Amino acid sequence: MTAALTTLTLGWLLIHPLALPARGHLWMLLPLVACVATVYRATRARTPHDLPRATVVTFVSIVAGMAAIAAAFYLVHIGVKRFF
Repeated sequence: MTAALTTLTLGWLLIHPLALPARGHLWMLLPLVACVATVYRATRARTPHDLPRATVVTFVSIVAGMAAIAAAFYLVHIGVKRFF
């Protein structure tokens, strides 16, 4: 019974997605990065004691890298608008 209820709930969410504010889509990057960093570090950690610190370091690295990529693309965009 529980599996059927879960399937119905997930199916309903796929048909009727949750509404996010206009600027809220970008903030969904943070939970996604947190999940990716946790899973990646869980497969690489030698002991459970190493997992939290390594996950935070990976999380910060991914977010900083994404911010750097966004800034680079923004600068290219401004350059193209100005000179072409």
